Amino acid sequence: MEQWKDLFLALPLSEGWLHVLLFITFGLHLLFVLLMLGTAMLGFIFFLQGLFSGDRDELVWNQGMIKSHLGLKSLAVVLGVAPLLIIQVISSLGFFTVTGLFAYTWLAIIPLLIFAFLSIELFERKMLTSPWLPFLCGALGVGALLTVPVVFTGALSLMERPESWAQFGARTIPLSSVYLPHWLFRYLHVLGAAVVFGATFHIFFSKRNGDKSAKLQRWLLGGILFQVAIGVPLLFTVASVFNWPVLAAVTLGSIIAVVLAWTLRPSCPPTTPRIMSPLLLLPIIFVSMLMARQFLQNTTLNLLHKQARASLKKESADLSKYRKQALERFKTKLATVYNNGSTFYKGSCQPCHGAGGIGGGPAAKRLLIKAENLTAIRADKAYVRELILKGIDGSDMPYFTMFDGDKIDSLLAELDKQFAMFHPVTISKHTVSNQAKQVWKDSCATCHAQNGNISKFGHTLRPAPPDLQRFSLEPDRAFKIITEGYPGTVMQPFRALPENIRHDLVTLTALLRNK
Repeated sequence: MEQWKDLFLALPLSEGWLHVLLFITFGLHLLFVLLMLGTAMLGFIFFLQGLFSGDRDELVWNQGMIKSHLGLKSLAVVLGVAPLLIIQVISSLGFFTVTGLFAYTWLAIIPLLIFAFLSIELFERKMLTSPWLPFLCGALGVGALLTVPVVFTGALSLMERPESWAQFGARTIPLSSVYLPHWLFRYLHVLGAAVVFGATFHIFFSKRNGDKSAKLQRWLLGGILFQVAIGVPLLFTVASVFNWPVLAAVTLGSIIAVVLAWTLRPSCPPTTPRIMSPLLLLPIIFVSMLMARQFLQNTTLNLLHKQARASLKKESADLSKYRKQALERFKTKLATVYNNGSTFYKGSCQPCHGAGGIGGGPAAKRLLIKAENLTAIRADKAYVRELILKGIDGSDMPYFTMFDGDKIDSLLAELDKQFAMFHPVTISKHTVSNQAKQVWKDSCATCHAQNGNISKFGHTLRPAPPDLQRFSLEPDRAFKIITEGYPGTVMQPFRALPENIRHDLVTLTALLRNK
């Protein structure tokens, strides 16, 4: 198995470091998500209290609290990118499977967040001006915001239960399944944590305001008790994958939560250490619960990832004996399809010059200067190579510099094979008259030069005339061009000349090529 062929296993860092990074980045993301959710929830509740009590000071204080939502939501969104990227690398199978299963709701997160952020922004701005608009914006904004964790908790819960993927996809998960209550309790646990962290965050900024601080402490205490109450059934839903690291982390977090709740009990006199206790103890609870979640997730996803790696390794070993044979067949097919002159002609030349090479391709009728009849050309291979690579300026003949040397050689070989393009030109054995030589000197040499090369004036034309020392045409085609001209170029018809003179000119051009 070669790493570069198995993108599924191409990890930018070792798995251990990626798990450490995931723990840190997810922890930061979750912290600001909880602060953002808690601020929005408490802000709307306090708004309702202030609205019904008619307490404007309450609304002013609440508006100041909601203002922090702007910064918190920005950090929550930005910090969410890193854990998403990491988890899709180290748990590709689980992440992409569940993302697909949750596709519609996953996509709905973006408009939900946009709507929630704008609504809460308007809720904060209009809080002091009118009762109904902020009520409507707050209710809709907070409602939309609380819908997002439903999707995330559902997806993460399903990702940790691969045995339920098929049933979820078929929408046949029974109500007796552990997945559904786990999803519900996990979601409620997030809401409870949001209240705890939102209240603590604002206790810190309201510690000089005794009434507000006490009010927030009551919410903090209620949030902690709610977390303990929800945590018990939540643990039962993960009993099948419970292990000692999870048990140790949950026990530590629960003990600290009980201690914190004890310090916040109503009968306890308010003191500075009491106010500061959430700031000291909450990080321990947060980290311990985050570790428990990580241990639980790793129990399933690491096993799943190892099984996928083992399966790929076995499959690669089984197929390795066919690798050499497959590569040879692939090279042969590649040469047949992509390094074949016939393929190049069909794709690049045939649209104008036609299948028979006489200039009757499907695109030829749109050309101002008709495509040349390739069956009549008798030219130097090097000259034709230049024409193909550089094109003909002033005509519709494009350049093909995208072809490498091998491809050009195969195309030239195909042109010679089909149209005898590099064969000698047919030359009449009769002697060219002096009258024809004089016509050449007086008229033709103006563009073609006396020796058949392109004259100085000829180089100014677009397209320039061909170099007749390296390019010639079979007699019939040359006679037709001398008689009728070449439409779209300055090559004019010379049908007024006697026929024998025109035939002599044909012979003359052929002799120039063979000098």
